[in-house]
Amino acid sequence: MAVRKSDIIEKIGEQAIVWGLGGVLIGAFGWLLFQYRVNEGGAYILPLSWVMMIFGVSMILFSIYCATQVSKVTGFRVKCPYCAAKNVLLEPPDTDFLCISCNRQIPVADGNVLPVFQVRCGYCNELNYYNAKTEVLICEKCDHEIPITQEEGKPTKHVPRGFAITDDDRLYELVLIAQGNKTEDLINALQHMLALNRGQVKQLLNELPVTLLTGITRKKAEMLQAQLAIHDGAAEFHPIQT
Repeated sequence: MAVRKSDIIEKIGEQAIVWGLGGVLIGAFGWLLFQYRVNEGGAYILPLSWVMMIFGVSMILFSIYCATQVSKVTGFRVKCPYCAAKNVLLEPPDTDFLCISCNRQIPVADGNVLPVFQVRCGYCNELNYYNAKTEVLICEKCDHEIPITQEEGKPTKHVPRGFAITDDDRLYELVLIAQGNKTEDLINALQHMLALNRGQVKQLLNELPVTLLTGITRKKAEMLQAQLAIHDGAAEFHPIQT
């Protein structure tokens, strides 16, 4: 696991602050007890005041010792292949780790940072990155799977269905199965949709269910189905069997 130098320094700093503040508080309270003994004649609390002051000073000295250890923390610089930011680790990395600047996963193999390659999505033109360890690649913008070149002899893997958007290349037919109370609105919509006259549309409505369009894409079928639903027209679309 890659450990950052800054995390170790932060941990040492927190330890130094805790011990230092604790020593100041305990030492100050011991000093107050010592002053109380001097002013009020409470000799019985003298040993306790001395113990607290000594203990407080010891804690302060230990906090100073902790602070001096910061300069002894070694660092190993790793350049991010994505944004070129410098990541300072405690030792050479043995596993992938997140870049402190771009928050991308820096690929590591055998203690070395792997180079990354760029590829543009064929669907949205978004720039994506991959490396030698990448088996499947999903576009960061549109979630389509991007095919990448694999090593010779290495089987090509694909994203399981449901993890990436897949385009439906099948053709569909749109079938009107029922009409509601907005008959006039539905007739007008069908006239514009099918380029038919009023009489032809009325005849179609008398022959329900009726196929309105065929050989259209799924996206167009969904859009037309939604338009008909606005005018109380119930429609279904089915893939054309080939």
